[in-house]
Amino acid sequence: MNKKNAGVTTIVVVCVMAIIMALSLSLFLTASVLMKSSASSAAKEQCRILAVTFSRQLEEQITDEDNVYEDRLSENASRAEDIHSLSLWHYVRQEITDGAWPYYEEPGSILHNSENAIRSFTMDPSGVASEIASYDISMYWTHGKEEKIPEYLIIKTKVTVKEQSCTITDRYRLHISDENGYESWKWEHVDKK
Repeated sequence: MNKKNAGVTTIVVVCVMAIIMALSLSLFLTASVLMKSSASSAAKEQCRILAVTFSRQLEEQITDEDNVYEDRLSENASRAEDIHSLSLWHYVRQEITDGAWPYYEEPGSILHNSENAIRSFTMDPSGVASEIASYDISMYWTHGKEEKIPEYLIIKTKVTVKEQSCTITDRYRLHISDENGYESWKWEHVDKK
């Protein structure tokens, strides 16, 4: 009888161990799914925060009151202060006024299609933020009554973190005042999507 009990006891012990292992594996699987889900949520939130922050930095550059000049001399003096870089405001103005950047129109001619009219930039990967994220900017302008004068500037900021991406679209309206033969440009932030 002892031999029969020993066989049954062994089977019961093996069954109990199998149940404990199954429960342990299910807990491990649940924990790994929760970790992946929380990592994805954290990456998505981090991506949104970085996109909003970067978008605000671009907004400050475009709408900066220091870039509202009264004459060409003061604009050129401001540009000459930092000869190693060109601010976003100066870049936009220079490209549009020189005729190097056509307006965007959908559907447009070959000149005004997305390939020619949308300017795209990717940030150089340097620093801690660029090691965990990639930054892409695309921008274009649309015209108002006159084709050579912008009405709106649209800037799309895209940040990607761990396969999660967030895109912020900002729209700016141009106000021009013409005094003494100089067109003073001032961008006003209209909306953010």
